[in-house]
Amino acid sequence: MDNQSNNDVQLGVSDELVVGLRKALGSCSVNFLFGAGVNGKAFPYFAQFKKTIGAMNERGLDGSNIETALANCADGQIRQEVLDAFVDEYNSHNNYRLYDESLLNLRRMLVGFASVVGRAENRHPETRRLNVFTLNYDRIVEEILEDSGLFSYTLTQDKAKGRLPFDIVGYNTSTHAFVPTFCVYKLHGSVDTNRTLSANNIVFPGQDKLGSILSHFYETLFAMKGELLKRNSALFVIGYSWADDHVNGIISDAIAGGLTVYWLQYRSEDKLPKQVAGNVIVVPPTNNENPVDATKTLADLLERAGQL
Repeated sequence: MDNQSNNDVQLGVSDELVVGLRKALGSCSVNFLFGAGVNGKAFPYFAQFKKTIGAMNERGLDGSNIETALANCADGQIRQEVLDAFVDEYNSHNNYRLYDESLLNLRRMLVGFASVVGRAENRHPETRRLNVFTLNYDRIVEEILEDSGLFSYTLTQDKAKGRLPFDIVGYNTSTHAFVPTFCVYKLHGSVDTNRTLSANNIVFPGQDKLGSILSHFYETLFAMKGELLKRNSALFVIGYSWADDHVNGIISDAIAGGLTVYWLQYRSEDKLPKQVAGNVIVVPPTNNENPVDATKTLADLLERAGQL
């Protein structure tokens, strides 16, 4: 068995999937949706926030999802107490290293996409923009892009889309060519440049008293829908639990409009919600008994697509 065949067996995906991926990368507008799992083991999942979950349960809230619980909580004092507990615990984990193994996989994937998009000859300048929609508060993606020398913008809760040049794609004046440009949309808010999170920077839909913070959430969702509805668009979903009904609705509508969705499973038993099941290309994990980062799976697929 030759090396390519060995690689096929290891990845556990069909040649048809790789061919389809290569076609998508050649001309599609590339979009990502990142949930907590995109960071692998470098940053804890919410299920590991024991102090916050305890504070939620003590106050009669479901501790499985803080966004949903607080969005449906009308008691301002309870909301603030839980937020304070969460912010304190969150900031205790901001000492992650960009060269953690999981983040090296994420870096390899992002750099790989930038390389493929940059080399594709049949791309319109606008399709050299790669949109990253993330539900995470951390700046891990932004820091990796900056550290890798990749061109990027970030839309946070304190910056309106209209005040940022998100329709601009980078241009290299030396080579006279457009360059891959990452646009990072922070749907639920963001830490500051010192990796510090504050309660005022967290975006929860559902409470009108949040004012401009609330409008940011829906403004960002509207921008996301507009990008996903563009002709010949592809969305790569990584580390997302499919627990956000707002986001699921956007994806479902965009699929009906022609969006191609690739979902990178972490475990083969992970399931899609009914509203998108059957309309998503599922990329299985490399090894379900001992799952690896989904970012590594996709980075490996990029290498395969480049070899065909």
